[in-house]
Amino acid sequence: MLLTRDQYLSSDTITAPPARAWPALVQTYASFGVPLQGADAARRVIATQYVHAHATFAGERMSRWLECGSTMTGEIATNYEITLRFGTLIDSSVVGRSIVRTAVTATAIAPGSGTTPVECSTRGALERRIAALVASKSG
Repeated sequence: MLLTRDQYLSSDTITAPPARAWPALVQTYASFGVPLQGADAARRVIATQYVHAHATFAGERMSRWLECGSTMTGEIATNYEITLRFGTLIDSSVVGRSIVRTAVTATAIAPGSGTTPVECSTRGALERRIAALVASKSG
């Protein structure tokens, strides 16, 4: 599983050891209801398949998670079809803590247009949400 190419990789330290953070991460991804590419418990890494979304994801407007630019009709992240993929690695930190490292990649395309996709960048909010959920579920 490839978490990232040259994309943004967030790192959030939480107060839970990796052995508790990993099952919390699996629960967090299950709560998103997205198809997984895979989950490797030995390496503590999980990644989604490509997810297609429009307007919202995980109860928030896409523009909260992504920056894709804008057009005359508004923010691309909210108005276009989004193809999103993300993955997380639970890394060891000092005793009793874990580092939650998450990578997000996304593109946007105007519905029904067949035009070239627009590359989107993450705002970091989805990564922070994942880390916060893992922290709350592992506590």
